Amino acid sequence: MRYDYVGANGNDWIQTPNMDALAERSWVFDRAFQSSFPTIPHRQDLIIGRYGGPFYPWRPLPFDVPTLPRALAEQGYCTQLIHDTPHLVNGGHAFDFPFHAWTFVRGAEVDRPWVDGKLDLPHNWGPDPVFDPIPWDNVYQGAMLMTYARANRKRHDYADWNAAKLFSTAADWLRDNAGRDNFFLWIDGFDPHEPWDVPPEYAKMYVDDPDYDGRFDPRGHLARDTSKLTDAAKARMAAYYAAKVSWVDRWFGEVTRALDETGLWDNTAVVFTSDHGTNVGEWGRVGKGSPVRQQEAHVPLFIYVPGAGSGRCEHLAQPHDIHATVMALVQNQAPESDGYDLLAQAKGQAEPARSVTISGHSVDRWRWVAEGRIDDPILFTVFDDTWYLQYALYEEDCRLTELDTLEDVSEAHPDIVRRLRAQGREEIVQRGLDPALADWLAAEGEEPFPSECCFWNGWPGPMGFRPYFMRLYGGWEGPESEPER
Repeated sequence: MRYDYVGANGNDWIQTPNMDALAERSWVFDRAFQSSFPTIPHRQDLIIGRYGGPFYPWRPLPFDVPTLPRALAEQGYCTQLIHDTPHLVNGGHAFDFPFHAWTFVRGAEVDRPWVDGKLDLPHNWGPDPVFDPIPWDNVYQGAMLMTYARANRKRHDYADWNAAKLFSTAADWLRDNAGRDNFFLWIDGFDPHEPWDVPPEYAKMYVDDPDYDGRFDPRGHLARDTSKLTDAAKARMAAYYAAKVSWVDRWFGEVTRALDETGLWDNTAVVFTSDHGTNVGEWGRVGKGSPVRQQEAHVPLFIYVPGAGSGRCEHLAQPHDIHATVMALVQNQAPESDGYDLLAQAKGQAEPARSVTISGHSVDRWRWVAEGRIDDPILFTVFDDTWYLQYALYEEDCRLTELDTLEDVSEAHPDIVRRLRAQGREEIVQRGLDPALADWLAAEGEEPFPSECCFWNGWPGPMGFRPYFMRLYGGWEGPESEPER
């Protein structure tokens, strides 16, 4: 979910009335950026509340670490996970483990609930002429698209879609538990992730073409590089994403209506955020990409607490701060977390805690950069309230961009490049970067990449583990392959 695709955050053309209504009664944090990237690493940040030394990798949730739901359970809270994000439980990721109860809603991308010999595509899928340069038969070669198609082969009514089932299930849970004194409900929605597949009525909302019938053509998701798409196809992909955002908002409204009906607004805090954003044509891409840029890193963050006021806050925020803020509400004391209480900052009870934030993949990718296995030299990204710097080992390879723009202006602002490089290096070191890697970073190419180093807390991680969806589809290939252990 992108920050700038929410009406309350200044978007005047996408319909998000339910998100906007929540923002109106909440503290809105306009400078919230993800840290560990992408899906599972982000959730490690949030659920553990500790830096991953400095970023978490894609790995299962360890059984021997304190977690937010476990800490709340110790404070007397009933904890429930309701999710349609397959990664949380499929393939041994173990995010069900800290909760008293969990419910998995099937049907999102990379879910794999069904195998059959006859493949029927969902009824709203079909060829759209704007994607005709891509052969239709290629659709059947897209492994993730085909598992998604099987999961949704009998979907017809609105209520059959995974986002509808997710938020309706969460609304039912709220009604069932409205009389409970203490509960913690984590609703984990996969959408608006790819594929940007919505009912025809929603697809047509953002397409200015009277001949368009609202069908979804999955060929657009086979070409992540937009140079392979015509201008009409690029516009259709952007419309798909906008439609998916509005579709999610419609069903998120089921949760806010349940809060209305039960009176839970009077005694329940609500936090709304995202793990990361996505590209909708920026940088020549559709979907998330690497290195992490504003389109991936800048996320919405609304925090509603009864009686705590509302407004907008420009202080920098990261996922660890959500952990700290929730625990501060419960314990009324400093939490055991690497984050900071955001409500205290928003209300002026504490000074801004961060001068920069950092975002990136697990730093084992640095070895691939040093070995030339990845062409792009960027190691991680540094954000402040105005700029972001894509940090490279050599200063001349860094890229500086002002927020809400797309132009690299590093040559025009060498002083800002040097400042953000220094701040970013200091921040990543204090988050637990291995000293050998810190020395290599500081030497700026004058020393060889260290042969012995630790890339993250718990390196090398569970022997033999790989994300289940890649193992299912034949493993990794190229520079994205799992490093040898």
